Amino acid sequence: MERTFGKIDADNEDVTGSKMRRMSLSNQPLDYPFEKDTPDPFDSAHEELDSVKAWWRGRQTRRSKNQYTAWSIASTALPCLGWLRGYKLREWLLFDLMAGLAVAFTVVPQGMSYANITGLPAVMGLYGAFLPVLIYALFGSCRQLGVGPVAVTSGLIFSGMAGIVPGYDGILDPNDPKPEQVAIQAEYNKNVIQLAFLVACLYTAVGLFRLGFLIRFLSHPVITGFTSGAALVIAAGQVKYLLGVSYKKQDTLQGEISNIIAQLAAGKFKWQEFVMGFSMLAFLLSLKFIQRKWPKTMFLKALGPFLACSIGIAVVAAGKWGTGKGPIKIVKNIPQGLPPVSIQDWVPIGNIGQLLPLAFIVLAVDMLESTSIARALARKNGYDLKYNQEIVALGLANFAGAMFSSYTTTGSFSRSAINNSCGAKTNLSGFVTSIIVMCVLLFLTPVFRLMPYNTMGAIIIVGVIQLVEVGVAYELFRTHLRDFFVWLVAFVVTTFAGVEYGLMSSIALSLLILVLESSFPHSAQLGRLGKSNVYRSVQKYPGAETIPGIVIKYPGAETIPGIVIVRLDAPLFFANTTHFENSIADHLAAGQELANEAGLVSGVRFLVLDLSPVTRSDSSGAHMLLDLTKELQEKGVQLVLANPTDQLMRMLERIHIHDSLPRKWVFVHTHDAVRAAQEELHSEESSSSVVLITDGNDTGKAGKASSYATHQQ
Repeated sequence: MERTFGKIDADNEDVTGSKMRRMSLSNQPLDYPFEKDTPDPFDSAHEELDSVKAWWRGRQTRRSKNQYTAWSIASTALPCLGWLRGYKLREWLLFDLMAGLAVAFTVVPQGMSYANITGLPAVMGLYGAFLPVLIYALFGSCRQLGVGPVAVTSGLIFSGMAGIVPGYDGILDPNDPKPEQVAIQAEYNKNVIQLAFLVACLYTAVGLFRLGFLIRFLSHPVITGFTSGAALVIAAGQVKYLLGVSYKKQDTLQGEISNIIAQLAAGKFKWQEFVMGFSMLAFLLSLKFIQRKWPKTMFLKALGPFLACSIGIAVVAAGKWGTGKGPIKIVKNIPQGLPPVSIQDWVPIGNIGQLLPLAFIVLAVDMLESTSIARALARKNGYDLKYNQEIVALGLANFAGAMFSSYTTTGSFSRSAINNSCGAKTNLSGFVTSIIVMCVLLFLTPVFRLMPYNTMGAIIIVGVIQLVEVGVAYELFRTHLRDFFVWLVAFVVTTFAGVEYGLMSSIALSLLILVLESSFPHSAQLGRLGKSNVYRSVQKYPGAETIPGIVIKYPGAETIPGIVIVRLDAPLFFANTTHFENSIADHLAAGQELANEAGLVSGVRFLVLDLSPVTRSDSSGAHMLLDLTKELQEKGVQLVLANPTDQLMRMLERIHIHDSLPRKWVFVHTHDAVRAAQEELHSEESSSSVVLITDGNDTGKAGKASSYATHQQ
């Protein structure tokens, strides 16, 4: 399509790219390139179609660069084939075996403990550390991610399931319910498996339809505030096992504390549980301290939960308390063997109305947690992460778990850190972990039934306390106070109102911030920095030189009486047009005060809009500029546009803005727009005394008034 270039192309000469560059480097203004012909009424539809075509061509280009073979197609469907083909046996095998072993030693006691948080039998935590880990190793793209049960999701599920199964509140021990509670516990287990099935369906749909971007609406302060609050509640809920008291689980911090105080006041404290529980807690914390002091002893931290579990089992066995009638409460019942098939429990879902919203919440937390861990690990180890493949892999892992009596699983912070610190090179470490867990299920469950609850409580407390990210809160307080407030709200609501309310309020707060930032964007009045061609906010650049004879309201960035320069710092669309109109009115009022102080009779004559940050606009934004042009004309003020995008200018041409705004008042550079306004103002104020301030570099007509002010004699 043929274009003209204003004053530069006055003779319809063909202007090449090199010529344009020479002009932009000279002192001549570079005017905006307009369409020469009349806009087509169907241009908007053509633009949308062109954008779709460009997107499709980009996909085809990326595909053409990849040489698709039978092996590459198979590797895409089954990512493990990719790393298996290039596996360096001598260099990688030992690291993968050590990492898989270390994670297995961690996930066995953690899985049993986290199942207890969820209100499930401990064995379901082992089920979640078996097949889901194996399936993720086959389909996942992150080579160090440790998948399995996690603490925050476990607490979230327990909180969300409250009230769904009638009578479940009376069950104090899911591993050993009373005879009349067996059916209630089985119904609860079934609902949790159905929840895992729904989460798996959502995972897979998000991955296949590439909807992972939706999770970005949950900001980092929101998630860290939520996880910190949830971790604190979970840790408080385990203190009862260290004290030997028993009460119904609570989902708030004050609920846990009040119940503990009531139980202690009633004299139900058991000193044996206290001594053993806090000894285990001190042991695990000392291992963490040693690892921090001497990083090369990372294996001690990895073995910590397994060592604590082994010591606890040994103490119970030595005391001959395996019957469960001793002073130490133990798990007592763990079915031996591989996980039973539970696919028959998927449908019908009787509580779909309550489970589906909870599934969306669990998906949001799990996906954000897992993908953030995977992204960090991939960046640290220097390989590309396939995000949609990662989400699909997590969905398939949850399908496998729901098919074989497991609850929801995702990536774990602690186990991923252990996997990475032990030098895992591929997902073979996940295979090793799942095989060890399988051996535990087949041969060692009679041993793990002796595991004390106080040991599980100590393992959970040490595992989740690292999720209370006070350091993040302090950093946010120092760097961005609003983000700190978001973190604080998410943390406080989660801690004192419950995990479910905390997450809902966090999501609502994220959306509210998004709406507020979109509806009330920033704008700034600009001034010229010294004798440069750079224009910056007059409020952000104080302390620059003062020009004798001219009143400067904002020192630093030099303002020009009679000309107001405003930068709009966001795209224009229906939600922020009113705010921008009000902001422009305020800037014009400030400019009028400056003109009055300078003694300028005509007041403000030009409004220069720097549209560099306006990357896009809808019809509301375009009509706002048209209405602004007409309103300013009635007041004797000329609107000047600087650096609008092609998309915005085409839209403005379609609404015939040039009937009110001549094309000569549209420029590529803000400095050119200001100089043109200065020249016009100079000619209009011929009756006034004019002080010109030249920058020494401008020549010719365009450079005679690069920066000036007028004042009445």
